[in-house]
Amino acid sequence: MISVAVVGGGFGGVGAAALLRRAGYTDVTVFERSARVGGVWQDNVYPGAACDIPSHFYEFSFAPNHDWSRRYAPAAEIREYIERVARQEGVHAQIRTGVEVREARWLASQRLWELQTSAGPARAQVLITACGQLSIPRLPEIPGRESFAGQAFHTARWQPDVELRGRRVAVIGTGASAIQVVPAIAPQVAALDVYQRSPGWTLPRYDHGYPQPLRRAFALWPSLQRLDRAMTFAGLELMTLALTGQPWLRPAFRRVGLRQIERAVRDPQLRAKVTPRDEIFCKRIMLTDNWYSTLVRENVTLITEPISQITPAGVICEQGVERPADVLVFATGFRSHAFLEPMRVIGAAGGTLQDAWAGLPHAYYGLSVPGFPNMFMLYGPNTNSGSGSVVFTLECGIRHVICALSQLSRRGASTIEVQPAAEAAFNARLRAALARSVWHTGCRSWYLDESGNDPSQWPWLWSRYRRSTSRLIPGDYRIA
Repeated sequence: MISVAVVGGGFGGVGAAALLRRAGYTDVTVFERSARVGGVWQDNVYPGAACDIPSHFYEFSFAPNHDWSRRYAPAAEIREYIERVARQEGVHAQIRTGVEVREARWLASQRLWELQTSAGPARAQVLITACGQLSIPRLPEIPGRESFAGQAFHTARWQPDVELRGRRVAVIGTGASAIQVVPAIAPQVAALDVYQRSPGWTLPRYDHGYPQPLRRAFALWPSLQRLDRAMTFAGLELMTLALTGQPWLRPAFRRVGLRQIERAVRDPQLRAKVTPRDEIFCKRIMLTDNWYSTLVRENVTLITEPISQITPAGVICEQGVERPADVLVFATGFRSHAFLEPMRVIGAAGGTLQDAWAGLPHAYYGLSVPGFPNMFMLYGPNTNSGSGSVVFTLECGIRHVICALSQLSRRGASTIEVQPAAEAAFNARLRAALARSVWHTGCRSWYLDESGNDPSQWPWLWSRYRRSTSRLIPGDYRIA
């Protein structure tokens, strides 16, 4: 029986353990550094946290949930769903929570991975990483940040015991987390300053609750839920076309975004501040029904002047005026290109994965890297999208891993490693396609690194990813 170690207990880790078990691989151990499973949904507990993909497409295809309360599930329900899948699939006992993997080293003589964890060493024949791309918070390098005398924290490290009611709160950032947390806390705070570096494009969320009769219908007729899932996928694929190969589709989305601003914001000065100037979709698109209506509240102020300093009592912008704050919230995103960090991964030649990447993460379909046998990454380089479900992507990757393991078993082999030529050819095709995408139309976003390279995005339809990862192409892997 092949032994497998999985690093990460979010959607990727739980899904890997579940599908591996269904395929007959039961010698699987999942290492999760937090006290419970959930991944980013364990970390992000800020008010208003929710999915921005419709619930029926933000779930495992093999474990549909008929009881989502809303079309866009709140964070608490998603955490509960991941835990429930782990229990129902019989893999909960295989998950070691509170254990961090600090290093993984390939032992060529034994054809094993040796892991150094916070609970001691462990070994496995196959290593699967499911660490995610948005798990390490990014804090801005603002002078005086550490001097702030009040409570200060990142949205992904929310402190629920901090009282916000009646206090002056400053939120730095206007990205995907901010547009959820700001409307959620605005009604209770005395004053809310929102600091914006540049406006982002939004589209209507059209969120709504699922009443009990409809939930019962989903349970009684699963085909209804599958139909909704298929329709959601088709709509997201259309949007993906606009991002990648069909720019003529973008003006229609742009008109919807501008109309959303015009309906909610009457003040011409505020409207100018929130109207994006970049090409639509070149940054992460944000879905909201209440962002602009929150910005026009009397106790909310949108500030576009660059921040020059944080003081013990508040925030100073370039014009030198200090705006007082009791609580400082950083909605400033994540180190999205820090794949697998802080874990060190050491391959067959003795070098680290970071060395092999030489500053630009890359992998064969985001899954495999030459020189790192029996290792697969879930949600690895270039498997993100401006339109799509990470859970769908993870399932595709897991099924590819199962194809690889079945080849090992069928041939009586012990190692599988992607061929350098196959990975290089794939990467060349990928880079050529990315150059034609919306993400390279001149704007700056977390999708791009400091050199303008894109280690994050998938430049084709997601149906292509599903098709490409559904099997092993003869010759692309070396099996021995």
